[in-house]
Amino acid sequence: MNTRKKILIIGLLGIGLLFLLSLPQGNGGWQGDGIPPYTIAEGVIRGEVYVNGGHGYTGENPYLRYFELPPGEVRYARLYVPVWNYDSGDNVRITINGKELALREEPDYVSAWGTALYCLEANSSLHSGLNEVSVLSKNPGGGPYGIALTAVLENKSLAPIKFWINEGNYALTYTNKKDSVTSTFENTPSGKNASLHVLLVAGTEGEQDELYFDSTKIGNDVGRSAQGKYFDLYSVPVSLKGTESTLRFERGEEGYIHPCVAVLVSESTSETEFLKLYEQKTAKGGQVPLSVIIVCLVTFLAIALRFMKK
Repeated sequence: MNTRKKILIIGLLGIGLLFLLSLPQGNGGWQGDGIPPYTIAEGVIRGEVYVNGGHGYTGENPYLRYFELPPGEVRYARLYVPVWNYDSGDNVRITINGKELALREEPDYVSAWGTALYCLEANSSLHSGLNEVSVLSKNPGGGPYGIALTAVLENKSLAPIKFWINEGNYALTYTNKKDSVTSTFENTPSGKNASLHVLLVAGTEGEQDELYFDSTKIGNDVGRSAQGKYFDLYSVPVSLKGTESTLRFERGEEGYIHPCVAVLVSESTSETEFLKLYEQKTAKGGQVPLSVIIVCLVTFLAIALRFMKK
């Protein structure tokens, strides 16, 4: 290789490195590893917890989803809109049953290269029966992965239940070398049967990931686009073994997968009803990980070598 070619390749690599290091640490660049799902709400109620969602990334705008709630009074409801390719200047306008709930310019949680999650309380906007949720997205080249809803409904004719709602957005990816993350539920009643609902985005069918509850494997290839493209809402019965339960996500073969929401519901022996809400956490975009820089530099090098062979 002559000197001119060497200088050109070194120059290309240098430009690539400067580009990576100059990426904004917030929107538009690497936006951090994110936040592992943590408890945002818990309580005991006579009634039930409704969890539903779908239907994957489609590019439709507005994005519509319908939820049919069972009988009961909506005591607490949390609406989730995961979005692909979020960048500064994007926004979503969310409407429920024809009435605008919010115009949101910034997501509640964002990680990796723009996988974002908007979270909205919708207690007074929903009712028993059919509800229409519409998301109008200003997001060139991106948009919602889907819409999910968790609603706590009081119904005095039903037995008491205890629930935990965990939320966040954590990037399990090959680029930042994050292979697993845990989410904890505290004060769980030992020996009780329970149901678990997990929302993940960016999973791909055939790329094997694993899900564990208190060290027991409860799912394999959970992120497989079962409810639509890159959208999974996985439900499974679980058994509570102690006063604290831990949910663990293993990336496995997945290139990218983002655990976002985990809802645990169990029987309750307590007749004392309560609803406890926790302060929402925030995270700032972090430095571009070394592993991400290496992957991108290798790509720049491959392009440079291919160019020099011409």
